[in-house]
Amino acid sequence: MPLEITQRETNGIYVLTLSGRLVLGPESIGLRTTVDNLLSSGAEKIVVGLEHVNSVDSAGIGSLIEIHRKTKAKGGRLMLAHMGPKLRQALEMARLLSIFETFATEADAVASF
Repeated sequence: MPLEITQRETNGIYVLTLSGRLVLGPESIGLRTTVDNLLSSGAEKIVVGLEHVNSVDSAGIGSLIEIHRKTKAKGGRLMLAHMGPKLRQALEMARLLSIFETFATEADAVASF
């Protein structure tokens, strides 16, 4: 199943809901491109909902790191919401979880801005 990205905006907060596989190839490139487009249009507050992501590989994790770095470099904030246990465990094992702001729900992430 390819990665589907649904985007919505409320009060300057962009919520990207991902569904499918966040893996090497068009899927991870699509996420990076979507966030690059948001940042170039002036977006500074981005929430990535991961509830429906069923598979993540190292390229997918690399994409999350890259979009986090780019958002921060532009003075913005990137939040991860609804992270599944497998992704959370992979980020913990790689000692990367601490670089992300994570929330149980998209609503919690949006409310944190």
